[in-house]
Amino acid sequence: MLRFSNKIKYGLQFLLFLDVDSEDFTDIQRAALSCEIPQKFLEGIAVSLKKHGILEVKRGAGGGYRLSRTPKEVTLAQIVDALESVSPKVGASNNELTSQVVEETLNDTIDQFWALLQNISLHQIQKKYYESADKLMYYI
Repeated sequence: MLRFSNKIKYGLQFLLFLDVDSEDFTDIQRAALSCEIPQKFLEGIAVSLKKHGILEVKRGAGGGYRLSRTPKEVTLAQIVDALESVSPKVGASNNELTSQVVEETLNDTIDQFWALLQNISLHQIQKKYYESADKLMYYI
């Protein structure tokens, strides 16, 4: 069964938090507490996301992290690529026909999976967040 790592899960939580947070720049400690993510782990995630141009950093008082692009421009594929070194293709094993067919099938599946990830934006995840938040509202 294919599963996403905690690094990807926490990275998405962090990016969603930055997206819905009212602050211009968000302190990593506040984000870690709010998202219930270990701060040291989150710092490593933030560095990877910054290296891939998804986040920008401001140092000093009032500093922190924020998205470097709009949520519509950040895809799940970019986030996964930034946080995990994933091989996009199955390596060639030999010239035997069954091996070739299996390789081709797996590579096609991986291509479809990456295409799906490229079509999911942080904005779409944000919309789910707000829809879920609306369901939790109590009206008196």
